[in-house]
Amino acid sequence: MRKFILTLALTLLAIPAMAQQINLDFPGLAEKADEVVDVTLDASLLKLGARFLSDNDPDQRAVRDIVRKLEGIYVRSYEFPESGMYDRTLFDRVKSQLGPTWKPLVTVRSKTKDNVNIYADMRGDNIVGLVIISAEPREFTVVNIVGSIDIDRLADLSGQFGIPKFSKGKDRD
Repeated sequence: MRKFILTLALTLLAIPAMAQQINLDFPGLAEKADEVVDVTLDASLLKLGARFLSDNDPDQRAVRDIVRKLEGIYVRSYEFPESGMYDRTLFDRVKSQLGPTWKPLVTVRSKTKDNVNIYADMRGDNIVGLVIISAEPREFTVVNIVGSIDIDRLADLSGQFGIPKFSKGKDRD
């Protein structure tokens, strides 16, 4: 009985340390879409890709350092020929998978029924995962980034590699 309790306790302690990979399987959706993007980069593929980044270039080194802490990047995007060709409740189905440690960072809603939400899996002051859900009339996209994300390091790369330019708190003009 003690072994069982110890095993259970260790398992429960380990669960919060892991970022959550979201289930991105949407049966039948790809068949309706004109264009499907399916990106699955697990930790081993991310590490392989990071090897091609230069140690001599500080920007590439910073990107490599960010990527090394990630466990995976998963993207599913579906573009449809007409509005209304997918079930808009997919948005809620993805959100329902997020646990209590997930906090909303960005919410965008428009009259044209474009919705974008960004959630961060917060463990104390650390972000260990991001989910971006974008639902437009003709397109549905989910991006799940699993792993430790250093916002300060990411801010250092703003304005480069297609990352929008932004500034951190006290650095703002």
